[in-house]
Amino acid sequence: MRWVVLVAVLLAPTIALATEGLVLLNKIATAAHKLTYSGAFVYRRAGKEETSRIAHTMVDGREIERIVVLDGSPREVIRNGKQVKCFLPEQRVLIIEDQIRQKRFPAMLAAGLSDLTQHYSVKPGAMARVAGIDSRIILLQPKDALRYAHELWMDPISGLLLKSAMFGERGEVLESFSFTQVSIGSPLDQDALTPRYESTAPRVQRVTSDELRAGDLPWNFRDVPRGFRKLSAMKRANSADGSESMHVVFSDGLAAISVFIESALDDEVEEGPRAMGPMHVYRRKAGDYRFIVIGEVPAEAVKRLGDGIERKP
Repeated sequence: MRWVVLVAVLLAPTIALATEGLVLLNKIATAAHKLTYSGAFVYRRAGKEETSRIAHTMVDGREIERIVVLDGSPREVIRNGKQVKCFLPEQRVLIIEDQIRQKRFPAMLAAGLSDLTQHYSVKPGAMARVAGIDSRIILLQPKDALRYAHELWMDPISGLLLKSAMFGERGEVLESFSFTQVSIGSPLDQDALTPRYESTAPRVQRVTSDELRAGDLPWNFRDVPRGFRKLSAMKRANSADGSESMHVVFSDGLAAISVFIESALDDEVEEGPRAMGPMHVYRRKAGDYRFIVIGEVPAEAVKRLGDGIERKP
């Protein structure tokens, strides 16, 4: 009995830190969707960086967001509820798509984080300044080799995520997002959410998505990495080429893995794993179908998921 009491005493600080960390993560997950904010952030990956300007608010319970990429080829993304419009001015193309769930900065966390501590060690860290704000750091260390370590910097008052970094197996930074300037809670400028390029896009490409119920999905996923659960399953149709595909998203609350299932071309031979910076892609062909598994997770996670896909009898 004395040993049980001693173990409980030793574990108490660890449990308290994990609980505090989980409270902070849930605050981050809510703030990114509910708050009004605007600013500029930098995305860094593989020695390259890209700066974007963002404006976000809620109108009648619906998220309205505009992101403009400031470097390289101009791009503009307008989110209105589930509908997302992506303008590519140089190609004079407008892509319209309904997206049920999508990971994006600063909305990096999925809903339902209660199981996260089973697969990550979560603890609050020190304070650090980001974009002029004294921010709280939250450390997430994976408990297995199927996910990466993360550090998140949050505004402790509003809960908005200000910076995120993902680390590889050797501790190297794989990718990061960071606000360089941000305004939280202030009214937006009148034109902050107004599209700039809509009138210059004569070609419209529509990608329609219909959510599939569990019984309508004709595929089994026999080897989903532990801790990942299915967030959504959609049937997608592209008006540009008439192609159809299925898109299934799995997440552990932080990392996400997408599975695309589509008809395979006869001359297509590319299979196996491929690395794209922090992203790992695994392709596999089975009969008349091609599976493409993509995720910001180690290669073993996407391969395991891809090899476990089979047609329902």
